[in-house]
Amino acid sequence: MIDLNSTRGRDEVSKLAKIDVAKATKIAEKITEPWFQARAWSYLIRYADDPLLFLPRAAKAASKGKDEYQRSAVRAWEIAALGERGNKYQARQTLHQAVELAASIPQASSQAEALILLFQAAFKISAKDAEFVAHVLLDTCRSDHWRAVRA
Repeated sequence: MIDLNSTRGRDEVSKLAKIDVAKATKIAEKITEPWFQARAWSYLIRYADDPLLFLPRAAKAASKGKDEYQRSAVRAWEIAALGERGNKYQARQTLHQAVELAASIPQASSQAEALILLFQAAFKISAKDAEFVAHVLLDTCRSDHWRAVRA
């Protein structure tokens, strides 16, 4: 079951990160669901004056996800934010970590979904990085499941 306070918290951070980083940070710290907390930190990476300040917090929240899917897929927002801010080195490092984890997801549908999110985020770094994810996706997602086929 989704914790509505976590979704509301993420939504509040998404609005406040642009105008009040301190208040957004306080809200992000209180979010209990790792997926939504990682997403909240990604908004702060995207909009705060010092985006790298929030990178360890986003990574820590992502690492607390309940499974490989959550721990890898949620990093797509962090990667996209880093890429948009011009922090290509950090974005690329995070991308490679997340892709490695996503490639180990045992369920084909979840693996494909995580890799497609990471593929989309990789474009915020470069076409070459997106191509890297595409190769991993093609090499690992060998299933007839509709998500794998769509990916």
